[in-house]
Amino acid sequence: MPSKRNTGLMVLATIAALSGGLPLRACAAEAVTPAEARVVTLEQALQELEAQSPALSQARSRAAEAQGLASQATAALVPTLVASGNYTRNSDEAALPLGRLAALSPALANVLPGDVVIQPLSAFTVSGALRVPILVPTAWADLGAARQAASAAANSAEGARLQLRAALIQAAWAGAAGEEIVAASERAVAVAEEQVRSSERAVQAGTAAPLSGLQAQTQSTQRQSDLVRARAELERARLGAGILLGQAELVRITLSDSTGAGGEQPEDALDSLASAALARRPELQAQRALVRSASAQLDSARWRLAPQLAASGAAFASTVAYPTGKKEGWRVGLDLTWQLFDGGYRSGKGVQAEAALAGARAAEEAQQLGIVQEVQDAARDLRVARERLQLAERQRGLAAEAAATAKRSFDGGVAGSIDVLDANDRLFQAEVGLASARAGVGIARAGLDRALGRT
Repeated sequence: MPSKRNTGLMVLATIAALSGGLPLRACAAEAVTPAEARVVTLEQALQELEAQSPALSQARSRAAEAQGLASQATAALVPTLVASGNYTRNSDEAALPLGRLAALSPALANVLPGDVVIQPLSAFTVSGALRVPILVPTAWADLGAARQAASAAANSAEGARLQLRAALIQAAWAGAAGEEIVAASERAVAVAEEQVRSSERAVQAGTAAPLSGLQAQTQSTQRQSDLVRARAELERARLGAGILLGQAELVRITLSDSTGAGGEQPEDALDSLASAALARRPELQAQRALVRSASAQLDSARWRLAPQLAASGAAFASTVAYPTGKKEGWRVGLDLTWQLFDGGYRSGKGVQAEAALAGARAAEEAQQLGIVQEVQDAARDLRVARERLQLAERQRGLAAEAAATAKRSFDGGVAGSIDVLDANDRLFQAEVGLASARAGVGIARAGLDRALGRT
């Protein structure tokens, strides 16, 4: 899964490309048109992301794998029952003929059990063994470490889920900006072609120099090139959205009017925003679980020299009588194991666990600082994006007014063609900037929600 920084760079690169920042080969505007895209709402896209995203499936499988390891650690603390069967065929059989001795004397008949089989020719034997752990301190510590590791994996999967949701929302805003830029490019092409016709009429009427016609045609060609680039980058953005959803198809995500609105404002106290993020962010919860897991592993290393106690029992039966004269029997026992020296394994494991615990604690502190910085950066980005949107709206209004004035002045013979071309160019750039600024607010809003750990 892409990291947050890489996702942000990809979104910014898309916006830059849509606004004319990435060079593409210019060709006729009719050569590239937006391909058919499957249209879904943002809510539907988020549902598809939950259901079929490969990156999210990988994160969840890692969490399930960690849960399986925790279940394996439980096995050392619960009773185990084993059943077995055996068939034996010997080359010879042997028995003590005690029965013959008993037949010689009535007194011996009361003492001797009869013939005792030492080695049967063949025999079927079945048995069952039960072992119940009573005192296993190391296993308890290992179980605690495995459960905390499973909790960390689950929180990491949730963090990946939030990251993918934010990336999809930002991709939707990038696509929306692309649509606006394509529309602005189409309007700019129409305006440029109209200016070409106006310049040709002025040249024919003798009120303008032939150079004005060439200048108008040059700008028309440039606007057509911009339209080609905008359509291609819109298709790229829609394909990126489809890839996030796990499908190699173009996806157009529609946004509602309320998308990105509401919630905490960047003007709110940064301390309260940071506190909310520290309480919500699953990545921090995952790191804290790793600290607890490392602490449990250290306890496991320290308990390795403690004695272990278990109870065991077995029942068995055979087709041939045992030396007791019976074909079935049972036994119970207590097993005490005390490893007094393990060749230095315990001390080495302890050193390893202490280092892992120190590293986990340092990572937790770094995670906290990173979240605080991320919240502050996201709040600042949203504040700046809103200010840029206000300025972009004002700039677009002024550029539209200037373009209309220049067109009227040119038609009246007051202004030259270069003035109209310059005003039209500024209007086009203002419309592109306004589209990027609108998407910037949505992207920054999604970034702040991600920083706060919200869905």
